[in-house]
Amino acid sequence: MKVRKAIVSGLLGLTVLVGCGVTGVWAISGGLYGCTFRDEELADELATFAVLDVRPPDARKSGKRYSSCDEDDGFADAGQHYEHTGTREELLAFYRAMAAKEGWQPGRDRRDDGLCFSKPYGAVTAYLSVWFPSSYDIEGEPRANAKEYGLDVTASHDGSAWC
Repeated sequence: MKVRKAIVSGLLGLTVLVGCGVTGVWAISGGLYGCTFRDEELADELATFAVLDVRPPDARKSGKRYSSCDEDDGFADAGQHYEHTGTREELLAFYRAMAAKEGWQPGRDRRDDGLCFSKPYGAVTAYLSVWFPSSYDIEGEPRANAKEYGLDVTASHDGSAWC
């Protein structure tokens, strides 16, 4: 009887220890906060989206393609910045037409005068944003180039992505 109690107690202790270990690994890998491994890999996939290379003839790349996973909100992100010499209205019209042609569905326009579109990508929804860094100028800080704009694609396996 004492042997049986010792075995049961040992197994119970081992179960608790393993459970704590599994919970710790889950929490560290993004289960409680930040990005999961799947969303980190998704960021690399988003960076290959051809839509990030689509631009009007008078736009040129500004900087390098980027991809990351937003630790605060837990979504994957990839993008490219451009400089455009035309008007903002021409630029927005170009991306509205391109998005419709490529199967991107219009969403609610962004608060910064940009655009938002969505499209299924495997088991997730991808969001395409056209946005303007100059909309986020902060008093006392260097001003963003008014001709610069960004294209971003975001997505998440847990559904927390948006434009």
